[in-house]
Amino acid sequence: MNSGELILSFLIDLNRLFKNEVSFEDISFSQVLALISIPNSGVEMSTLSWNLALDNSTVTRLVDRLEKKNLVLRGKSKKDKRLVKVYLTKDGELLQNRIEEKIDFLGNKIESEFSYDKREDIINNLSSFQWVIKKLFLTKK
Repeated sequence: MNSGELILSFLIDLNRLFKNEVSFEDISFSQVLALISIPNSGVEMSTLSWNLALDNSTVTRLVDRLEKKNLVLRGKSKKDKRLVKVYLTKDGELLQNRIEEKIDFLGNKIESEFSYDKREDIINNLSSFQWVIKKLFLTKK
């Protein structure tokens, strides 16, 4: 298996794992990803689109659905009134915390499959892998 095939397999397996382990009724996988991508200080719609690798129109519909569920709200940026930011509501913050707890549980579950000695190596290698991926995207931004 070459690097490209391994990365694709990794992506598919992680996607399946997250959909199975980090799911909630009435919240789609895309909505989960959006919720965990919104910091406490809010995020500009264009940044959220870039972070999720989705078109602006797709993110607008996604945020519309999250607003209807009272999980987020939109407001003008304090720095630049032309920009629209998305903020978590109290319900959104609570759900974000529950999502993060599930992700932490999943991470611990995966870590427990490896010996203590291997865990640090795996974390370091995954951090390096993520850094390379981010570097590739940042050069295209």
